[in-house]
Formats: sequence, structure tokens, C-alpha cells
Amino acid sequence: MPWRIAQSPEPLSRLHAREITRRLPVFAAIWLGLAVTWEGVQIALGRVPPPVSAAYLGVVLLLLAGAVAIARRDPAAARVRWVALVVCVLLCLASAARNALFEGQGEPVAFAMFIVCLASSLLFAWGWRTAALLAGSTLAIWLLARPSLVLFVAPEELLVGSVFGSIVWVAVAEASARSLQRAWREDHARRQTMHELALSRDAYRDLAENASDLIYTHDLDTRLTYVNAAFARYFGVARAALIGKTAEDLIDRSRPNPDPASIVARLVAGETVPPATFAVTVGGEERWAECVVSAIRDVDGSVIGVRGIARDVTARVRAQEALRASYEEVRRQEAAVRRLARRQSEIREEERRRLGVDLHDGVCQELVGIGFDLELLRHEIGAPSPVVASRIARLERYVTGIVEHLRLLAHDLRPMVLLDLGLEESLRALARGMSSEATRVEVAVPAPLPPLEEETALGIYRIVQEALANAARHARARAITVTLAVRDERVRLEVRDDGCGFATDDRRGGDTVGLVSMLERARALGGRLEIHSQPGAGCRVVLDCPVRPRAVAA
Repeated sequence: MPWRIAQSPEPLSRLHAREITRRLPVFAAIWLGLAVTWEGVQIALGRVPPPVSAAYLGVVLLLLAGAVAIARRDPAAARVRWVALVVCVLLCLASAARNALFEGQGEPVAFAMFIVCLASSLLFAWGWRTAALLAGSTLAIWLLARPSLVLFVAPEELLVGSVFGSIVWVAVAEASARSLQRAWREDHARRQTMHELALSRDAYRDLAENASDLIYTHDLDTRLTYVNAAFARYFGVARAALIGKTAEDLIDRSRPNPDPASIVARLVAGETVPPATFAVTVGGEERWAECVVSAIRDVDGSVIGVRGIARDVTARVRAQEALRASYEEVRRQEAAVRRLARRQSEIREEERRRLGVDLHDGVCQELVGIGFDLELLRHEIGAPSPVVASRIARLERYVTGIVEHLRLLAHDLRPMVLLDLGLEESLRALARGMSSEATRVEVAVPAPLPPLEEETALGIYRIVQEALANAARHARARAITVTLAVRDERVRLEVRDDGCGFATDDRRGGDTVGLVSMLERARALGGRLEIHSQPGAGCRVVLDCPVRPRAVAA
């Protein structure tokens, strides 16, 4: 008979007593059936008078009924075990007395005792100690009844059979007891696990139902199987109406959304899915929800569903979209400012070119003509007085100096050397021109420069020119280093001096107009100009701008 462990979480001792109470009627039915059958055979053979068999069966019935009645008064009491043991001993004693007084055969007595001990050990599972006690009691009863019994087998054979039988029912009793104990421990562990699972389930349900986040589960076809109260409130729909809907029924199909089926496929494949943002329509309003999902697995580890936690991120998405739009607007404005700065630079350079041409071809030529006129005037006068001759010579020197100064000025306004020598040699020529006994200017170009667009080369040249002029004019620098390099499609220029420096937040220490001019040129090149300086620590001007290669004529 199976143990009824699942019906009772009580201690093992009370459970054992309850099982003995439950099985006592079975034991009684087995014994009564055997006794009635045996007595019927004996009456049919004429070995025992019917009144004797009736009396014996009455005693047996009385013993078994009394044991069942006592046990059922308190089925889990500790005395139930002793009641069962006592009734087994009394049944053995009644059987021995009946055979000793009326039949005289010893083998039926031994067989009856073996059946009592074996059946009780198997049904009552009371362990080897109780079984051994029962075996000792039956052996004592056997010894008491032995003188009145007739044996048809040798005493040695009977002794061997008794020892073997005792070993068998003691082993059966211990095996049954251990089986009961194992079943009880397994049931106890199962109940503990179920209790913990129930607590975990209740805690999870309490957490899910009281959470402000949207918690849900769905099957592999994305059909909802559970939603919490917050989920239902968010969509403004009753839970019953949401169960069975698919994810596609809830998301906004007019907006680009992640594919729920592909997310499920990735979870089934064992991948970790990052948070995904879905656009949904709630009450006619477009909103966004960020979902974090994980797989639901069965005991075999197979994915059978998906659980998810969603949170409304509409404010964040709208802020991101506004920020993105603002960023695009800033980029457009920066491009417009860059185009304006480039156009201003182009206009400035064009004006410089025009002024340079006017100075070189106009004013300089006129001054040269004045010089010729002075020379003619000297010859026409003949032998002028020393005072007049000195004044004419002084005027010729003034005109020659002005012409030379204007030619240099025209050259600076439009450095034609850029077209002839390129940027690197133009910078070296500029450094040589700016160098003096008090100031040393050096140019470092670690690697050959690629051909640059004329506008880029001119902008870099002008920035270097302005930085060198500021260092020489205001910083009283003794050493100035110009470093120019091209790396990763970017031009990096650095002009460093060891002058007196200035506070960068107070540009009165330097030429403000010159610094503004450098910033405008850097912006026109699409780059960034940084000025690092401290009083007494020199100055460092850094330009970073994209490379615009010069187009090569076909």
C-alpha cells in the first residue's frame, strides 16, 4: 500500500502512528481471512469441532476489533504502535493455545506466527527493533507451547526455518521503515519547496501588482498571458481585454518599431536582448515605452515564454527629439556662420589683393615717376647750390624708401610666395623674415604636407603670420616655434612662444583684433582655434581643421 505522505505535513512519529491506524483494518482482514479459511478446512476434515473454531475466531475478532477501536480514538497517538505490537503478540498466543489444546500440530503454529510477523513488518513499517521484539515474543510463546505440540519435522529444520524467517521479517520491517522515512523526508522537502515557491510567487505577485512599472508576460507568439494593474491603467483597458492580445496589437504600426517576433527568436536562441523602445498609441496620444525582456524557461531549460518590464519614456524621447532638432539647427547655424566667415575671409583677401595691386601698380609706379622727375629736375637746374642738391637727394631717398615699403606691404597683402613655393616653404620664409637677434623663429614640419586647397593654405599662413606678429610685438618672446602636421585627415598647427603671456579671460594683454581675426579664419576653415596662455608662462596657439586637398587639374 502506498504511503499517504502528501496528506499530512506532521512529524514522522505521528505520521507513522496514523499509517498504522489506517492499515490495522487491512491487517485484520488478512488475518481473519486466513483464520476463517484454515478453520473451515479443519472443520471439513473433522479435526476440530465447530464450537472450538467459532470460539477461536471470536477471540481473534475481538482482539482485532479492540485494537482498531483503540487506535482510532487517537490515530496519531504514540500508543498506536504498542497497540499493534500487543495485538500481534496476542494473536500469536491465541494461535499457539488453540493448536496446543485442540489440534496438537506444531507446524500450523509456526506458520501462523511467521504470517503475523511478516504481515505486520510489511504493513506497519516499525523497524528492526520492534520486529526483533516481536520475534522474541513469538519465540517465547513457541517455547511455552512446544511441549504440547507434535512436530512432523526435525527440530533442527524448524530452528533453521525460525532463524531464517526472523531474519526475513526483521529485514522487511527495517526496509519498510526506511521507505516510510524516505518518503516522509521527500515529502517534507517537497512541501518546503512548495512553500518557498508559494512565498516567492506571492511576493512576486505583490511586487508586480503594486509596481508602478508595466509588468507583463507573453507566450512565444507574443500573446499576452499576464499584465499587472499598472499595465492595464496605462492602456486604459481592462485586464481581461488585454489577455490574448499580441504585441503587434499594442504598438503603433505607423512608427518604426523593433520587431517583437525577432526579439522572441533571439531569446529562444539564448541571446541577451538589450532594452527596446516601442511607440504606442494611448488614448489617441502617441507615447513611448522602454521594455526590458527576459526568457521564461521550463524545468528542462527550454524557453516557453517572455516576461517584460516596461516604463513610459515619452518625456525622455521627446526631449531627445527636441535636442536632436536643436542640434540640427545648431549645425545649420554653424554652417551658415562658417559660410559667412569664409565669405568674409574671401572678401578680405580679395580686398587685400586689390589693395596690393593698387599699391604695386598704382602708387608705387607714381612714386617711381616722382623719382624720375626729381632726377630730371636736378639736371635742369644744372649746378644747384649745396642746400638744394642736399634737399633733392633727401627727397629721392624718401621716395625710394616709400616705394620699397609699399612693395613689401603689397607683398604682405597678397603673399604670392604661396603659389610659388607652397605652404611649408612660405612659412619658413616668413620665419626667416621675422627672425632677429632678439627673437629666434623656427618652423617644424615632421612629415611632408599634402597639396592643400589655396584657401586652407592661405588661412593657415595668415594665422601663423598674426601669431608671430603678436608674439614679436607684445610678448617680447625670445624663441617662437611653429609646428605643422597632417594626421587622420586633420591639420594641426601649433605656434608656441616663451614670452610674457597673458590671462586668456582678459585679452587686453594681447592684440584683441588680431586674436579675433585668427578665430574668424579658423571658423572659416571649419576648424577650432585654442589659445592657452598664463602671465609669465608664454602662449600657445593651436589650430585644428579638416584637410581640404587641392584639386589637381586634369
